[in-house]
Amino acid sequence: MSRFRFTAYDQHGALKEGEIEARSRERALETLHQRGQYPIDLVSDDAAGAPTKRWWEREITLGNGALPLTGLMLFTRELATLIKADLPIDESLRIVSLQPLMPRRIKAATLGVLEAIRQGQSLSSALAARGPEFPEYFWRLIQAGEASGSLGDVLDDLSTFLERSNEVRTQVGSALLYPAVLLVAAGCAIVVVLTVLLPTVVPLFKDAGAPLPVTIKFLVDAQDFVTRNWLTTLIAMAALTMIGAVSLRRPELRLLIDRGLLKIPVVGGLIANRETSRFARTLSTLSHNGVPLLEAVRIAGSVMQNRAFSLAVANAGQVLQEGGSLSSPLVQSGLFSELSMRLIAVGEQTGQLEAMLMRVAQVYESTLQRQLSRLMSLLTPVLTLVIGGLVGGLILSVMSAILKVNELAGL
Repeated sequence: MSRFRFTAYDQHGALKEGEIEARSRERALETLHQRGQYPIDLVSDDAAGAPTKRWWEREITLGNGALPLTGLMLFTRELATLIKADLPIDESLRIVSLQPLMPRRIKAATLGVLEAIRQGQSLSSALAARGPEFPEYFWRLIQAGEASGSLGDVLDDLSTFLERSNEVRTQVGSALLYPAVLLVAAGCAIVVVLTVLLPTVVPLFKDAGAPLPVTIKFLVDAQDFVTRNWLTTLIAMAALTMIGAVSLRRPELRLLIDRGLLKIPVVGGLIANRETSRFARTLSTLSHNGVPLLEAVRIAGSVMQNRAFSLAVANAGQVLQEGGSLSSPLVQSGLFSELSMRLIAVGEQTGQLEAMLMRVAQVYESTLQRQLSRLMSLLTPVLTLVIGGLVGGLILSVMSAILKVNELAGL
């Protein structure tokens, strides 16, 4: 028996933390679900007792240990192709691990799964045993494919789902690239002004016995303060960063922040459309491949990034378990748009829920793309003007100071 630490929503939407014993991660998830709890985090204590590598032998990773989406997408597409070509699972995994373009982490995970299959485990069980490396929806879909005998088709659908998710993420990243470049360029320009121009201007005023202009004096005083108190400043920044990181790990604070983000104009709409499309596409893909609706709703809620939306979906799963509809509690949450709820309600009434969910995903992904395009078309010139004004104003202050020094020298 293994012990797992969990964070989950209970039947009333409250966050709970605790421990549970189970033979496997999959069994722990089933037990929590039977209790009416919807886990958003499940970590095995066995991982804490595993031998650790020395720091220089560890692979640098970010996040919660999940495999990168691009690598997971490549792994799934390759595996789907091989399985549909009627190759045995173990041979398919061996070939995937030998692919030269496969990332190192994906190769290591593939070899671990292969070893588990050689010991008699199924593919879904081997993936689930890898912990956070493979998301729950990933191995749940594969489990459904194994049960129905359509593993190749399920892997094909899963790879399409991952490719679409990666496409949306790439579009968002591309939209933010140019503003990020502008901010970096502005930062470099400010550093050049502070480290190159100011040190040459300040001595001229001191030699002439004239007071520094207000802007120059403020910059010089700030620079002197940081120079004299660099250690205190560094410790304060590190402490604030640590406090912020620890605070953000508290589910209550994260939920409060996520709710606050939804109230911000423009940003809230982008987040709502992103979460709506993610919920609809995940639930549609899970349901289409044989995952029971109640289980699919729970998994779809767990993959949402905004805690407010995740809680709303968890509450909907509870209502669904008690015999209610899916759309009613989602409407009551006030987070989902009227159009998405009408489509889902129609899908429930006509027995076409999967098709309607996929339609919702397509509509809101397209809406999100248009919103991002419009936002970037407005944000780019605004940022250019603001940053140009800041940097230009700073340089103008320095040039005015130089001209003033020349006037003093001519007197």
